[in-house]
Amino acid sequence: MPARYRVNPYLRWISVIAQLVVTVLCLYVLFYKLTAVSSWLIRILPLVVLFVSLDSLFRHLTSLNEVLFTPECLWFRYILRPSVPIEYDRITSLELRKVLTYYVFLGFTDRSGKARVLKTQASFPRMLEIMFNIADLAPHVVMNQELDKMVHVIRDLKAKSDQPADEN
Repeated sequence: MPARYRVNPYLRWISVIAQLVVTVLCLYVLFYKLTAVSSWLIRILPLVVLFVSLDSLFRHLTSLNEVLFTPECLWFRYILRPSVPIEYDRITSLELRKVLTYYVFLGFTDRSGKARVLKTQASFPRMLEIMFNIADLAPHVVMNQELDKMVHVIRDLKAKSDQPADEN
């Protein structure tokens, strides 16, 4: 402790910079290169590329950037969104579900007593290890059947690897 899991910052910032460059170039084309005689395809194409670029930029800046395990609580950190601290004793459920793609749903009670659910993509780096650590640090957490089986298998494998090997 503390343990930190994060998206590779170099790849994240290269992606953000690339999307900003594409956005600026699209705006340049829209305002300085299009004329009244430009074909309809040339008028629409920069708008489509601009939309895709802004969507990707928004996703990079608002998706989960870091998961931090501290002795006091679990932190979910983002670039533009506020960080979410969750104390281990307030975690109520952990679930892995497929909704088009796999998502992790973490149920918890916030400081005001309101039940909340944090949803994040399971494609985050080392998500299986993160889920195992959550299950380990919050043993009272309720998990769905598949995730519970996975946690038990990992615990068994870890217990076997921690035992000293028999000497022959």
